[in-house]
Amino acid sequence: MADITTKRKKVMDYLKNFYNRLDPTGDNWRIIREKFEPMSDDQFAKWMDRFFKDPKQNLYLEIVEYERDLKIENIEACANWMKIPLFERVAMPYLTGDPDNVIVTPDPVPVGYIHEKRMPQTLMKKSAGSLDISKRNPVTGQVTGEDKNARQSDQEVYSLVALNAMNALKEFMGPRADDSVARDQMANEIAKNGYVSLKDLSDDPYDKVALNTFNMYFLMMGFSTNLLTPLGELPPTEKPRIPNQ
Repeated sequence: MADITTKRKKVMDYLKNFYNRLDPTGDNWRIIREKFEPMSDDQFAKWMDRFFKDPKQNLYLEIVEYERDLKIENIEACANWMKIPLFERVAMPYLTGDPDNVIVTPDPVPVGYIHEKRMPQTLMKKSAGSLDISKRNPVTGQVTGEDKNARQSDQEVYSLVALNAMNALKEFMGPRADDSVARDQMANEIAKNGYVSLKDLSDDPYDKVALNTFNMYFLMMGFSTNLLTPLGELPPTEKPRIPNQ
């Protein structure tokens, strides 16, 4: 029994240090303490045994915005105490495909685990790729019907913006989206030369279906916009405006 008591004290001390470093308010440690303190040593030992045998079991950190936020300095303090590196040089063998010539990041970068779960909808219904992008909504220019697997979601666009991947955004939101003129130019260049560059494609707002539709909605409500004019400037009016009209 004394051995179980000693082990229990070590586990509780470890959890106390862990939670109080991540959450200096002590609220999370209080939740954990109230969970385990009523247990006898034997109950605690059985609980821990089940915990380590079941990979699905976890102890959680409860975060409440503006009350007990998870701050990077607390994460660093806890990681240093646990001797877990948060930054490492990462190997990227896919860049060369040569196991003897692997590119490694010149500076350490943040590393960590991320748990991703494929939803049944993705797993069972949307696991196929699109081979065609011809079926499109005439109002928005978005692919639709059986071709809609090729469309970009808003989360993917946010990710590209966060990465500052401007050239990728120009391609995905231009010739590969609702710009039919640039899309035809791109297909023609690829068929003729085997490759294409963004600088070889037109980028005229009047060719973008969604932008023209959006502008038309404004016009029908009586609003003039500069969505389709170059450099964000309204075109000069041909006739003088009549006061109060």
